Parts: sequence; structure tokens; C-alpha cells
Amino acid sequence: MSLRRPFAAAALAAVNLLLASVALASPWALQPGNFYSELSGSFYSTQTYYRNDNESRDQLHGRLEQRAIRSHNEFGWRKWGTLWIDMPLVSRTFVPDIGTPSTSTGLGDLDLGLRIPLLTGKLPLAIELGWSLPLGTNRALFPGTSGSGGLNGAALHDRSSVALRDSSTFFSQGLQSLSATLELGGAVGGRGYWTLGGGYRSTFFTVGSRDTLDRYADFAVASASVGWWWTNHLLVGGAATGAWQASEGGAFDRIKGPVPDPNGPDLKTISMLVGTRFTYRIDDKMDVFAGSWHSPSGRNVLHVDQFYAGIAWKQTGLDRLAGALGGTKAR
Repeated sequence: MSLRRPFAAAALAAVNLLLASVALASPWALQPGNFYSELSGSFYSTQTYYRNDNESRDQLHGRLEQRAIRSHNEFGWRKWGTLWIDMPLVSRTFVPDIGTPSTSTGLGDLDLGLRIPLLTGKLPLAIELGWSLPLGTNRALFPGTSGSGGLNGAALHDRSSVALRDSSTFFSQGLQSLSATLELGGAVGGRGYWTLGGGYRSTFFTVGSRDTLDRYADFAVASASVGWWWTNHLLVGGAATGAWQASEGGAFDRIKGPVPDPNGPDLKTISMLVGTRFTYRIDDKMDVFAGSWHSPSGRNVLHVDQFYAGIAWKQTGLDRLAGALGGTKAR
């Protein structure tokens, strides 16, 4: 069996969903001098992806594994703004059904952001402005970590023999993103909380390039989460997030001209994730946590079952109904 089809299919499915960072969207802001720092590790192994034409699952004809270490930090900068920075170190291995495994390792996309509180109190409301930009070694990762959208697998058949470290062939070619979301939250009695979020993300190669042939795409994004204190120290949470591609330039999801194929040339991406998170709050300044993310459906994305665990240090002054940012005190 030729290796071209497995590698092309794997590249087609290469949408990184920023699986760890989506859990930290929040309507709660930090006061000046406060901070939240989190270090986590994650892993998934998958052999299937969601197709373009009917969103059914199809085989990669191999196994794609990802191991990542992620650092996430938030800082209270001003009363009107909390800054965050998020950076992963990622290692990926693709093991074809027939052939030699290939591994690539490097830094993933760097996420920077600003959370501006609009309302505080029982119904906190904030706007989050984010900027994602590729670090140099991100371009050496196969299939890429930018989470930008589908890729025309049919157009990659004649490039499948190129080394996976050749970034000019595969998915992440220096794309960056700008995003804006609204986050709303509230309490459920004295033991639970909820959040809702919605917004917009634009991914592009060059700022201002919006011609029909340019490399850009726009997405509507949404998220929701709930949490409940089962004991004084154990917080059990659930979350869901999604991204729906709304528009794109003609060069966004392929590396050369259109090729007639069920998986191309116009690939509209749908990303959906649901997950759980278990947090053990040692005290006001430290948490340990573990959880998972799963993709129940989608389009031009991997089917993943990702598991993660980590530790967090913080000084926030928030109560325990402020999600991961909170402490041990009740309202």
C-alpha cells in the first residue's frame, strides 16, 4: 500500500483544537497583582477523522499520537484588564499501517490575550481579546498545531514522500489568529457555577489580506461550562466548545489548485468538543486537576479522546464559585 493516502488523510485531519486552553475561558478577571499559573500534560492517540462530505468517521490508515506540555499564565494587570499567555511544547508521531513512523517535536502556537471585565458581581461579564501567533518551531510539526481548518488531502498525494519536517508542505505555515469573545457566568446556589461564551475568530497569513484568493478563514465560536463542589475540596466540572467556519479565502485550505475529490477543494471545518475536569483544591493557592476532551462529531477534524492532568498555583482573592481561578471561600 502506498504511503501517500495515509499521510494525506492525516494531514487533512490536522486541526488542533487548542484542547487545553479552551477550558480556561472565563468571565472572572483578576485584580492587579494577582495571578494564576497552570502547568499540564496531555496525550491522545487516534486512528480516525471526520470527513468533509458527510461528517462520518474515516480511517487515517495509521495512528497519530500527540504528547504536549502546556504552560498557561494569567496576570492581573489593571482593574480593567487581565493578561494571559499560553504556550505548549508538542510532540507528534504518525505510525502508518505500512511504513516507517515519523516524529516531530516543537513549540506550538503562542496565545496572548486580554480579558476586560464589563460587569462584576453575581453575573460577571467580560470580553476576551486573543492573539495566536506561530513560534518558529511550530512550522516543523506534523500535521501542525494552529487549529485553523481543513486541508485538501487530494492535493497532497504527490507530496507525501516529502519529509514531515518540511513545513512548506503541511498544515501550519505561519498562520495567526485574532479573536473576540463575550463570557458570562453565574452561581447555582452556594455550590455550583455556570459560564456561557460566544464570539468570532479570524485566522490569516497576512493582516489585511481578505481577497477571495487570500489565505484566511473566519469562525463563529461558542462555549459553555458548569461546575459543582461535591465536597469542600473536590470540584467536578463539565464543558463544551465548538467552532464553525463561516468564510474563507480560496488559498486557505490547500497548498495548490483545486483537485476533484470528496475531501476537497473547499473544506468547511466544524470542531466540537465535550469534556470533564476534576479539581482538587488543596488550599487557596494550589490545585491539582485531571480531565479529558472528546470530539463527538465534526468536519475535517481528528476524532480525539484526549486526557490531561496538571497543577496550578494562584493568588486571586476570588471565591470558590469563580471556577479554576477561585479559592476556597464561599460567597
